Amino acid sequence: MISFPVIIPVKTFDLAKQRLSGILQPPERAALARTMLIDVLNVVASVVLPSNVIVITSGPEASGIAKSAGTLVLQEAASSDLNSAIEAATRHVMVQNAGGFLMLPADVPEITIAVLHQALVALDQNGSVVLAPAISDGGTNLLACRPPHAIRPEFGAASFTKHLAAAERLGLACHVLNSPELGRDIDSPEDLARFLDRRTSTSTDRLLRDLGRDLGVATRRVPPGLATAYETQLLSGGNLSEERREYIR
Repeated sequence: MISFPVIIPVKTFDLAKQRLSGILQPPERAALARTMLIDVLNVVASVVLPSNVIVITSGPEASGIAKSAGTLVLQEAASSDLNSAIEAATRHVMVQNAGGFLMLPADVPEITIAVLHQALVALDQNGSVVLAPAISDGGTNLLACRPPHAIRPEFGAASFTKHLAAAERLGLACHVLNSPELGRDIDSPEDLARFLDRRTSTSTDRLLRDLGRDLGVATRRVPPGLATAYETQLLSGGNLSEERREYIR
Protein backbone atom coordinates (compact mmCIF):
# COMPACT_ATOMS: atom_id res chain seq x y z
CA MET A 1 0.00 0.00 0.00
CA ILE A 2 1.37 3.39 -1.04
CA SER A 3 1.39 5.74 1.93
CA PHE A 4 2.55 9.33 2.12
CA PRO A 5 1.25 11.85 4.65
CA VAL A 6 -1.56 14.01 3.29
CA ILE A 7 -1.45 17.63 4.48
CA ILE A 8 -4.63 19.71 4.46
CA PRO A 9 -4.29 23.39 5.46
CA VAL A 10 -7.56 24.88 6.73
CA LYS A 11 -8.42 28.53 7.39
CA THR A 12 -10.64 29.37 10.33
CA PHE A 13 -14.18 29.04 9.04
CA ASP A 14 -15.20 32.58 9.98
CA LEU A 15 -12.48 33.98 7.71
CA ALA A 16 -12.96 31.58 4.81
CA LYS A 17 -14.26 32.33 1.34
CA GLN A 18 -14.27 36.12 1.54
CA ARG A 19 -14.60 36.35 -2.25
CA LEU A 20 -18.10 34.91 -1.87
CA SER A 21 -19.21 37.69 0.50
CA GLY A 22 -21.38 39.26 -2.20
CA ILE A 23 -23.65 36.21 -2.41
CA LEU A 24 -23.23 34.32 0.89
CA GLN A 25 -23.65 35.61 4.43
CA PRO A 26 -20.85 34.92 6.98
CA PRO A 27 -22.64 31.89 8.53
CA GLU A 28 -23.23 30.49 5.05
CA ARG A 29 -19.59 30.92 4.07
CA ALA A 30 -18.51 29.22 7.30
CA ALA A 31 -20.93 26.35 6.63
CA LEU A 32 -19.56 26.02 3.09
CA ALA A 33 -15.94 25.85 4.30
CA ARG A 34 -16.90 23.33 6.99
CA THR A 35 -18.78 21.08 4.56
CA MET A 36 -16.06 21.15 1.91
CA LEU A 37 -13.52 20.06 4.53
CA ILE A 38 -15.76 17.15 5.51
CA ASP A 39 -16.13 16.11 1.85
CA VAL A 40 -12.35 16.18 1.37
CA LEU A 41 -11.63 14.31 4.62
CA ASN A 42 -14.13 11.59 3.73
CA VAL A 43 -12.32 10.90 0.46
CA VAL A 44 -8.82 11.12 1.92
CA ALA A 45 -9.74 8.73 4.76
CA SER A 46 -10.83 6.19 2.14
CA VAL A 47 -7.34 6.15 0.60
CA VAL A 48 -4.87 6.64 3.48
CA LEU A 49 -5.06 5.88 7.18
CA PRO A 50 -6.53 8.80 9.14
CA SER A 51 -3.40 8.79 11.30
CA ASN A 52 -1.45 9.68 8.15
CA VAL A 53 -3.56 12.78 7.49
CA ILE A 54 -2.38 16.12 8.89
CA VAL A 55 -4.78 19.04 9.20
CA ILE A 56 -2.99 22.28 9.99
CA THR A 57 -5.24 25.06 11.23
CA SER A 58 -5.68 27.77 13.83
CA GLY A 59 -9.44 27.20 13.92
CA PRO A 60 -10.91 25.29 16.86
CA GLU A 61 -13.90 24.05 14.86
CA ALA A 62 -11.72 22.70 12.05
CA SER A 63 -9.51 21.08 14.69
CA GLY A 64 -12.54 19.39 16.21
CA ILE A 65 -13.72 18.01 12.87
CA ALA A 66 -10.24 16.71 12.07
CA LYS A 67 -9.81 15.07 15.47
CA SER A 68 -13.24 13.43 15.18
CA ALA A 69 -12.07 11.92 11.90
CA GLY A 70 -8.99 10.51 13.63
CA THR A 71 -6.49 12.75 11.85
CA LEU A 72 -3.50 14.53 13.33
CA VAL A 73 -3.96 18.25 13.98
CA LEU A 74 -1.09 20.73 13.92
CA GLN A 75 -1.77 24.10 15.48
CA GLU A 76 -1.09 26.92 13.04
CA ALA A 77 -0.14 30.40 14.20
CA ALA A 78 -3.12 32.66 13.58
CA SER A 79 -0.95 35.12 11.65
CA SER A 80 0.72 32.59 9.33
CA ASP A 81 0.03 32.39 5.61
CA LEU A 82 -0.55 29.28 3.53
CA ASN A 83 3.10 28.80 2.59
CA SER A 84 4.22 29.07 6.21
CA ALA A 85 1.58 26.56 7.26
CA ILE A 86 2.69 24.04 4.64
CA GLU A 87 6.34 24.53 5.56
CA ALA A 88 5.48 23.87 9.23
CA ALA A 89 3.67 20.66 8.27
CA THR A 90 6.59 19.69 6.03
CA ARG A 91 9.00 20.02 8.94
CA HIS A 92 6.75 17.73 10.94
CA VAL A 93 6.73 14.99 8.28
CA MET A 94 10.52 15.26 7.95
CA VAL A 95 10.91 14.72 11.70
CA GLN A 96 8.68 11.65 11.29
CA ASN A 97 11.04 10.39 8.54
CA ALA A 98 8.32 10.37 5.90
CA GLY A 99 9.65 9.93 2.38
CA GLY A 100 7.37 12.59 0.96
CA PHE A 101 4.01 14.30 1.35
CA LEU A 102 0.93 15.31 -0.59
CA MET A 103 -0.83 18.62 0.06
CA LEU A 104 -4.52 19.14 -0.73
CA PRO A 105 -6.59 22.27 -0.18
CA ALA A 106 -9.82 21.92 1.80
CA ASP A 107 -11.97 23.46 -0.95
CA VAL A 108 -11.94 20.73 -3.63
CA PRO A 109 -15.16 18.88 -2.74
CA GLU A 110 -15.26 17.03 -6.07
CA ILE A 111 -12.04 15.10 -5.40
CA THR A 112 -12.48 11.34 -5.82
CA ILE A 113 -10.81 8.26 -4.40
CA ALA A 114 -9.51 7.35 -7.87
CA VAL A 115 -7.88 10.74 -8.43
CA LEU A 116 -6.22 10.81 -5.03
CA HIS A 117 -4.89 7.28 -5.55
CA GLN A 118 -3.58 8.34 -8.97
CA ALA A 119 -1.69 11.24 -7.38
CA LEU A 120 -0.12 8.97 -4.75
CA VAL A 121 0.94 6.43 -7.40
CA ALA A 122 2.45 9.24 -9.49
CA LEU A 123 4.47 10.45 -6.51
CA ASP A 124 5.62 6.92 -5.70
CA GLN A 125 6.56 5.90 -9.25
CA ASN A 126 6.96 8.85 -11.58
CA GLY A 127 8.67 11.78 -9.98
CA SER A 128 9.87 13.98 -7.20
CA VAL A 129 7.05 16.49 -7.68
CA VAL A 130 3.38 16.02 -8.57
CA LEU A 131 1.22 19.05 -9.36
CA ALA A 132 -2.43 19.61 -10.20
CA PRO A 133 -3.39 23.05 -11.54
CA ALA A 134 -6.48 24.95 -10.49
CA ILE A 135 -8.69 25.40 -13.52
CA SER A 136 -9.97 28.89 -12.84
CA ASP A 137 -7.04 30.99 -11.64
CA GLY A 138 -3.62 29.44 -12.35
CA GLY A 139 -3.21 28.23 -8.79
CA THR A 140 -2.07 24.84 -7.50
CA ASN A 141 -4.66 22.41 -6.14
CA LEU A 142 -2.25 19.60 -5.33
CA LEU A 143 1.42 19.74 -4.44
CA ALA A 144 3.26 16.51 -3.68
CA CYS A 145 6.99 16.25 -3.04
CA ARG A 146 9.42 13.37 -2.60
CA PRO A 147 11.54 14.02 -0.56
CA PRO A 148 9.44 16.50 1.45
CA HIS A 149 11.83 19.39 0.83
CA ALA A 150 12.07 18.81 -2.96
CA ILE A 151 10.69 22.31 -3.67
CA ARG A 152 9.36 25.09 -1.45
CA PRO A 153 5.66 25.95 -1.56
CA GLU A 154 4.98 29.16 -3.49
CA PHE A 155 1.24 29.55 -3.19
CA GLY A 156 -0.26 32.80 -4.36
CA ALA A 157 -0.77 34.29 -7.80
CA ALA A 158 0.23 31.93 -10.66
CA SER A 159 1.54 29.35 -8.19
CA PHE A 160 1.21 26.44 -10.63
CA THR A 161 3.68 28.08 -13.02
CA LYS A 162 6.03 28.89 -10.12
CA HIS A 163 5.97 25.33 -8.77
CA LEU A 164 6.52 23.88 -12.23
CA ALA A 165 9.43 26.26 -12.88
CA ALA A 166 11.00 25.40 -9.49
CA ALA A 167 10.96 21.68 -10.28
CA GLU A 168 12.36 22.32 -13.74
CA ARG A 169 15.10 24.58 -12.39
CA LEU A 170 16.23 21.86 -9.97
CA GLY A 171 16.09 19.14 -12.61
CA LEU A 172 13.39 17.19 -10.77
CA ALA A 173 11.04 14.80 -12.50
CA CYS A 174 7.59 16.40 -12.38
CA HIS A 175 4.22 14.80 -13.06
CA VAL A 176 1.28 17.11 -13.86
CA LEU A 177 -2.12 15.70 -13.02
CA ASN A 178 -4.64 17.55 -15.19
CA SER A 179 -7.68 16.43 -13.24
CA PRO A 180 -11.05 18.19 -13.41
CA GLU A 181 -11.96 16.85 -9.96
CA LEU A 182 -8.82 18.39 -8.46
CA GLY A 183 -8.83 21.47 -10.66
CA ARG A 184 -12.23 22.68 -9.54
CA ASP A 185 -12.00 24.53 -6.25
CA ILE A 186 -14.63 26.97 -4.98
CA ASP A 187 -13.20 30.43 -4.41
CA SER A 188 -15.24 32.82 -6.53
CA PRO A 189 -18.91 33.26 -7.48
CA GLU A 190 -18.07 31.88 -10.91
CA ASP A 191 -16.51 28.76 -9.35
CA LEU A 192 -19.63 28.25 -7.27
CA ALA A 193 -21.92 28.64 -10.30
CA ARG A 194 -19.97 26.08 -12.31
CA PHE A 195 -19.95 23.70 -9.33
CA LEU A 196 -23.75 23.87 -9.06
CA ASP A 197 -24.10 23.35 -12.82
CA ARG A 198 -22.54 19.90 -12.43
CA ARG A 199 -24.97 18.62 -9.73
CA THR A 200 -22.54 16.44 -7.81
CA SER A 201 -23.41 13.95 -5.07
CA THR A 202 -21.30 15.80 -2.48
CA SER A 203 -22.45 17.18 0.86
CA THR A 204 -21.30 20.58 -0.41
CA ASP A 205 -23.78 20.40 -3.28
CA ARG A 206 -26.61 19.50 -0.90
CA LEU A 207 -25.70 22.33 1.47
CA LEU A 208 -25.75 24.97 -1.28
CA ARG A 209 -29.05 23.75 -2.69
CA ASP A 210 -30.59 23.70 0.78
CA LEU A 211 -29.97 27.45 1.04
CA GLY A 212 -33.04 27.84 -1.14
CA ARG A 213 -31.55 30.33 -3.59
CA ASP A 214 -30.58 29.80 -7.21
CA LEU A 215 -26.93 30.63 -6.67
CA GLY A 216 -25.98 29.15 -10.04
CA VAL A 217 -27.97 31.83 -11.83
CA ALA A 218 -27.18 34.62 -9.39
CA THR A 219 -23.43 34.19 -9.80
CA ARG A 220 -23.25 33.42 -13.51
CA ARG A 221 -20.80 35.85 -15.10
CA VAL A 222 -18.98 33.42 -17.37
CA PRO A 223 -21.03 31.75 -20.15
CA PRO A 224 -21.05 27.95 -19.63
CA GLY A 225 -19.62 27.34 -23.10
CA LEU A 226 -16.64 29.60 -22.43
CA ALA A 227 -15.94 27.92 -19.10
CA THR A 228 -16.10 24.47 -20.69
CA ALA A 229 -13.73 25.53 -23.48
CA TYR A 230 -11.23 26.82 -20.92
CA GLU A 231 -11.37 23.59 -18.92
CA THR A 232 -10.88 21.55 -22.09
CA GLN A 233 -7.78 23.57 -23.00
CA LEU A 234 -6.30 23.18 -19.52
CA LEU A 235 -7.04 19.48 -19.17
CA SER A 236 -5.50 18.72 -22.57
CA GLY A 237 -2.25 20.37 -21.50
CA GLY A 238 -3.07 23.78 -22.91
CA ASN A 239 -1.60 25.38 -19.81
CA LEU A 240 1.92 24.23 -20.77
CA SER A 241 4.37 25.40 -23.40
CA GLU A 242 5.64 22.84 -25.92
CA GLU A 243 9.03 22.89 -24.19
CA ARG A 244 7.50 22.10 -20.80
CA ARG A 245 5.25 19.38 -22.19
CA GLU A 246 8.43 17.70 -23.42
CA TYR A 247 10.10 18.12 -20.01
CA ILE A 248 7.32 16.66 -17.88
CA ARG A 249 7.06 12.89 -17.66
